[in-house]
Amino acid sequence: MSTISSLTGDLAQVRESLARRLQGVDPSDLEAQRRAYDAYSENDPMPEMSTQSEIDLGGVSCLGLLPKGCSGDHVILWAHGGGFAMGSSRSHKGLASQVAVAAKVAAILPDYRLAPEHRHPAALEDIVLAYGAILAEGVHANRIILAGDSAGGGLVVAAAMKLKEQGVAMPAGMILLSPWVDLANRGWSHTAKAQRDPFLTTSVLNTRAKQYGGEANANLSILDADLRGLPPAFIQTGEAEIL
Repeated sequence: MSTISSLTGDLAQVRESLARRLQGVDPSDLEAQRRAYDAYSENDPMPEMSTQSEIDLGGVSCLGLLPKGCSGDHVILWAHGGGFAMGSSRSHKGLASQVAVAAKVAAILPDYRLAPEHRHPAALEDIVLAYGAILAEGVHANRIILAGDSAGGGLVVAAAMKLKEQGVAMPAGMILLSPWVDLANRGWSHTAKAQRDPFLTTSVLNTRAKQYGGEANANLSILDADLRGLPPAFIQTGEAEIL
């Protein structure tokens, strides 16, 4: 089987799975969408953890994951995806735990405030607060990685920019999985990949961007920012996605 035909088959299965999970969910009911989003991933396989606990960091509610055999003195701070309007530590603990075990470090997932109830810069402030609280706990910046997927990936870069602006010690690096870094959604992939992306549409992203940033959402695009001085980043994207 060719790579292309295999990919097409995988994407078809993803589309069918998403359609089943979201069947009957009113697209205008954001709370119902949030519940469905969390339920879609909250039972993802998780490796065995030494501890899994609710913690408070700088007033931000977080989920802490400590894999077996890890001391917790190295940390991945994970900003979950969900278009700034959905997602939580519940929806992303499976993904974050897999990365934490592979890296042999602890993972912390902040439940940052969501739009449209809390617009920019609420989510950004929460990530920065959680990072500062980790530093205050005695974890050195060079033992912290900022990580995020989709909207969380863009949020991580924005947080690093804010830390640079504030003169706070930078983390060792960033992990960006399919980061949403252009809230104006101007990239060529929005057209070229529109029929292949199994999950996202430009229309939905435009709605989420306005919910998060209001009329100023286009000005929040990281692609237009000065990224000099930020920590090194590992960036991963899929060949079928509009991001």
